[in-house]
Amino acid sequence: MGSTLVGIIGALLILLVIYDAIRTTLSVSSSGGPLTNRLVSGLWFLLLNIHRRRKSHAMLSSVGPWITVTLLLTWFFVAWLGWFLLFCSSPQAVVVSISKATASVMERAYYTGYTLTTLGYGDFVAGNDTWRLPPVLAAANGFFLFTLSITYVLNIITNVIQKRQASLTISAMGEDPQQILAATHSGGEYTTLISQLQTLQSSITTLGQQHLAYPILHYYHSEARSKAFSLAIATLYQAINVACFASTQLEDTSREQLLITRKTIEQFLDTLDSAFINPSQQLPDIPVLNGYADLPGIGKSNAEIHDYLASLPYQTLLVAYVHKDGWQWQDIWQSTNNSHI
Repeated sequence: MGSTLVGIIGALLILLVIYDAIRTTLSVSSSGGPLTNRLVSGLWFLLLNIHRRRKSHAMLSSVGPWITVTLLLTWFFVAWLGWFLLFCSSPQAVVVSISKATASVMERAYYTGYTLTTLGYGDFVAGNDTWRLPPVLAAANGFFLFTLSITYVLNIITNVIQKRQASLTISAMGEDPQQILAATHSGGEYTTLISQLQTLQSSITTLGQQHLAYPILHYYHSEARSKAFSLAIATLYQAINVACFASTQLEDTSREQLLITRKTIEQFLDTLDSAFINPSQQLPDIPVLNGYADLPGIGKSNAEIHDYLASLPYQTLLVAYVHKDGWQWQDIWQSTNNSHI
């Protein structure tokens, strides 16, 4: 007690938690604060490895809320520790209100806790005028963190719901690329697919910005395949590329719409590249595509479609996204032959 170094360490911890909370919750163009990134990605890495050994989507689906709670508690306890160390840097920082006796270490921890939570019992006070301002700042810091945390959680819940709604919309069209193409071919013109994509484009763009602004959204895993956005977006991407490449009956305006949606998906993947995933070093294997050439309007062979999909550079980001979300690349080709060329 009474060490200036202890006070400096405490002040640095306070600044760290404030910076991390602001960067994580209020910055719309970053991947989160340094404390948040290390804590959240470390926990996800650990639990994802457990999932890969035991295949428990139920476990992963519960991770997101618990990671969020852990992050908020970490902010509070780091702030508590910082202010506690600061109040331990001088004997006169905290004294008993009646006797003016110097507070003990445990009493200072208690004083820090009720000051941060703005309870203000009053049984301990600042020992001199120099230490009257820090408790006010500590109370403001606690109020700021609590308010920021509540707003952050509400935004996350809203964004998770939007993410699952988009996944369900795509899954309703089909659970694999062939099903989507078969359900929306419109005689080879794909007008049904294009009408669905027009509503999805804004949703995908919004989700990309939400994931950039709230990086913790990456760790909200869906136990049901139909609600898994990584699988839905990867499946839709394959279907769009097959329609663009292989359909002989697409009008120019229809092809334009498909290409716009493909670009929208690629922009979404670019936001993940900065915050959540590292591209795979190799293009993923595309399974043998049986039946694609038999769809209405398709003018390419199954082998040509396969080679085209296998050459697309954004497939490396897609496979990394699917794996980082706790799924397998084969899951997007659910009803195709999983043998490889």
